[in-house]
Amino acid sequence: MANLETAAPFTIGTISESGSTAKQFVAAGLVLLVRDGVLSLDDDVSRWVPEVKGFGKRISVRQLLSHTSGLPDRYALHDVEGRAAGDVDHTNAEVLDVVSHLRELNFAPGDDYLYSNTGYVVAVAVLERASGKSLQQFTNERIFAPLGMTDTRWREDHRVVVAGRASAYSGSVVTGFRNDHPFTRVFGSGGLLLTIDDFLNWSAAMQTGTGAWGVVRDSLEGIIRLNDGTAVTYGLGVVTDQWRGVRRVSHTGATGGYRAALYRYPAQSVSIAILCNGASANTAVLAGGVAAIVLGDALAPVAAFAATPVTVTGDVLASVAGRYLAPRTDDVLILEVRDGRLVDSLSGAPLLPVSGDRFRLGSSESTLRVTRTTPSVTLSAEAQGSRVVDYVRIDAPLPSVASYAGRYRSPELDAVATLAVRGDTLVMDQGWRGTVALKPLFRDGFVMPGGERLRFTRDARGRLTGYTMWAGRVRHLRFDRIQPR
Repeated sequence: MANLETAAPFTIGTISESGSTAKQFVAAGLVLLVRDGVLSLDDDVSRWVPEVKGFGKRISVRQLLSHTSGLPDRYALHDVEGRAAGDVDHTNAEVLDVVSHLRELNFAPGDDYLYSNTGYVVAVAVLERASGKSLQQFTNERIFAPLGMTDTRWREDHRVVVAGRASAYSGSVVTGFRNDHPFTRVFGSGGLLLTIDDFLNWSAAMQTGTGAWGVVRDSLEGIIRLNDGTAVTYGLGVVTDQWRGVRRVSHTGATGGYRAALYRYPAQSVSIAILCNGASANTAVLAGGVAAIVLGDALAPVAAFAATPVTVTGDVLASVAGRYLAPRTDDVLILEVRDGRLVDSLSGAPLLPVSGDRFRLGSSESTLRVTRTTPSVTLSAEAQGSRVVDYVRIDAPLPSVASYAGRYRSPELDAVATLAVRGDTLVMDQGWRGTVALKPLFRDGFVMPGGERLRFTRDARGRLTGYTMWAGRVRHLRFDRIQPR
């Protein structure tokens, strides 16, 4: 159903929202400008968007599009500001203003890959300033109209009435549905309105690759390498990888209650486009299910890609159990033996041994490699298309919480956090939003219920000076202590 209140059906011609599948159209627009000789993907972004100059490091347009720029993701930044997406109607201009006040990146440009919607908002600014046209005008003239994508437009203002657009919902038949319309005017990182036919027109242009579209396709699907040479599967707005022995180009999307996916299997000339207006839809799983049927014998058996678990002794499991910290990403693993299995107590995921020194993380394709150098143990998380994440063992005692109480301020976001002690628990007081408890992980390290981690900092004399927040797509966001209690 496109609308549950009017009982309007969802058809091939229904307009829905793309989520992050929109990113490839911004990337395509910039590639077309490169072909015009207007800019280069290796241009310093500050040439076009001086607001990013405060970082003191050179970010290229290519790094914006491949999520290797180091720019913190806007969603986590808005959360820290107390202006969460969905509660506040943000705009592209506001996101650029937030970027202009940042003084530190997640990492040096090109050092790592970390998905960043912020990067695509900046990329929109580059395209608009370089072309002298709005994103809507440029993409309509150069992409949508030439490809017959007659129903495609950017959701520049969510309040505008769009005939034939599906409403978005969260919930289920059991719990009941509620409207989940994207409450934002940010676009470019998402926010493209289109139909299934328009989606497939675009995919067909990428498949045939005639004229300029071949240049666009090859640019989007090109291999991106980090500074250390690691090849990542994300190109420019699309992911290019191998799935069951076939090459796959894909992206999924989610905004509010809208879900989307566009998958293409070039060697088989197959494209799968999905638009959905229910937040519970897992479009990656749906696309994979359709692909398994359509591609059939072209796919290698699933068993060929499944590592076979092996049996290891309890002594081996016990030697790996413990607390581990990844200094680069601040990820924490707390491994313990339960019922003869090694389990990460933070996520509940089991670690399945595939050899004496290698474990598979749950149902993922990531593995943990164990290195024993008496008396210490280190871990390395390895996954296709990702930089290796090294973990070191941390045996420091858990902290006494009283000393951490006080007020802390982020100088970049001008956000203030108040920490207090309730009983024997450190809590973050969020005013009218209530309090959340912080669980100690190690000395000076805590985790919040949403997975955000706080690592407190000290001066040379051991006095608390503040903390850094690590929140998924935001790393080491600094908060200075402004009041002890």
